[in-house]
Amino acid sequence: MKKNILLKLSLAGLSLLLLASAPAGAQVSGPQIFLTWKTKGYVPENYAGKILPGSTSPVLAALDVVQNGKVADLSNLTIYWYLNDKLLDRGVGLQAVTFRTPKSLGGGAITLRAEIPDFPGTGASKAIDIPLVPPSVVLRSTYPQNKFSSRSAEVSAIPYFFTVPDISFLTFSWAVNGTGVKTTENPQTLQVNINQDATPGSTLNIKVSVSNPAGYFENVSDEKGLTFSL
Repeated sequence: MKKNILLKLSLAGLSLLLLASAPAGAQVSGPQIFLTWKTKGYVPENYAGKILPGSTSPVLAALDVVQNGKVADLSNLTIYWYLNDKLLDRGVGLQAVTFRTPKSLGGGAITLRAEIPDFPGTGASKAIDIPLVPPSVVLRSTYPQNKFSSRSAEVSAIPYFFTVPDISFLTFSWAVNGTGVKTTENPQTLQVNINQDATPGSTLNIKVSVSNPAGYFENVSDEKGLTFSL
């Protein structure tokens, strides 16, 4: 409940800010409808973008209406919510809903719509498209041009958009030149030691597969080639 209230207060503040920034004397035709959403999913701490939902992701959506420079009171009006044109929920003053995205193999989008048929005037409605993305993983290293000169190499796997609260729920499987290897401490990072007789130009093909044992179709992989260079 507290999260819902904070989301609606934040949205109302944005609505008033938008109205305040409008040119003086500008005419507003009809109600302004603000429909926002957010989801939960794993992204790295330094990720600055919007978290996007995937298959069966939880989504919270909220609605506010501004008319004549004021946030409208919707507490006595019935609000209808639709997901892909199918009734999701309805209720008096129901300005926020939670739902899960459908099971999906990959990308695409879902359409969320809110309608208030009895809003003064001609009613009010708003529809938005919410993109769906599959989870992904990126192998990262600090070596320029993927060339390393020490007798060991280190790479890290950075997962995105898995439907888990934190990285401990994910399983990491590593392979080097086609042979499976295990990590001893941090499963997200692999350190590879090369043979003492390895010659410059020797290559390491590193592959990681990341899966969510409890997730639907959440299993992705990435590969990176590194070259030993003195």
